[in-house]
Amino acid sequence: MKQKNVREYQRAECIVLRKTGASYRTIGTILGISRASVQRALERFEEIGSYQDRHRCGRPKKINGQNGHILKDLTQDSVSRSSACKAMMQLNESLEKSICRRTFINYLEECNFEYEVKIKKPCLNKKHKEARLQWCSEHLNWTVDDWKQVLFSHESTFYIIESSSGEFIRHIEDEKTKQCSMWVNGRGESLRVGFWGIITWKGTGCCAIYRENINSDVYCDILDNYLVPTIHINSMEHNFIFQHDNASFCRSKQTQAKLRELNARVLKWPIKSPDLNPIEHLFSIINSRLRTRKILSLKELIDNLSSEWSSIPSQLCENLVFSMPQRIQKCLAEYGNSIDC
Repeated sequence: MKQKNVREYQRAECIVLRKTGASYRTIGTILGISRASVQRALERFEEIGSYQDRHRCGRPKKINGQNGHILKDLTQDSVSRSSACKAMMQLNESLEKSICRRTFINYLEECNFEYEVKIKKPCLNKKHKEARLQWCSEHLNWTVDDWKQVLFSHESTFYIIESSSGEFIRHIEDEKTKQCSMWVNGRGESLRVGFWGIITWKGTGCCAIYRENINSDVYCDILDNYLVPTIHINSMEHNFIFQHDNASFCRSKQTQAKLRELNARVLKWPIKSPDLNPIEHLFSIINSRLRTRKILSLKELIDNLSSEWSSIPSQLCENLVFSMPQRIQKCLAEYGNSIDC
């Protein structure tokens, strides 16, 4: 029991025992405290009508309401958002008594600022946003049953050594998807493998891992060897819609001919819209898990990728596919800007 609770509990006992007619000395003996302590407890009760501790205001804060607005203005600057030391130095210039870095961070936390990696997003111009809005409007009335027919695919690159782990920044919850809290993704060259995967609402499908740069030939081989088996496994031969993005190998004549050969209905997809694709969330999960491991060879990377892909629960895939109506509504609410799902 905390010391404060012990003190308050003893004062309460003093009051109860005194009402029974016990003397100060008797009460002190029973409770194991001095006669003076008993007297002070009873006098306090008569004075304030309570046995609890008085409220203590503590030491005055160095950052109060008068200069708190200065801190909030500082955190609107991109440099100050990412560097607590720089923002603290600027704030100290306006304070009579300087504060330390820990005090500065504590105040940021009181203001509900979180310290997280900036969200990666594509660079969207006006035409991209208009295309996203149009696509969302066209699919706004799609039901969950409509999305059950879709096979979502995505390709990405996984590295043994990441060229950048991302930039941390402080933000409040409402600013998470604003431009100042995001950064445009870019990578350097290092040992890597390509990864292509596909999901349905029933779970993950087949995945392809490849070393070469993906082109139309490689992509058509992937469709033959990994898309087709996924369709057969899920018994979707006569009722499926295939989703892929707008990469050059996806739009090539060779790929279009292959899709016609497979009798695939293709879901038109807005350019630069990975945030609308539910499978993107799975790739983020896999990437986060791989970051926690020490992977030193391509074989280890390939083995870990295969293991992580096969361990994804089917319920997660179902939840992600069923989230499409919410993603569309959120994109419309953001006027075509990037969303966080």
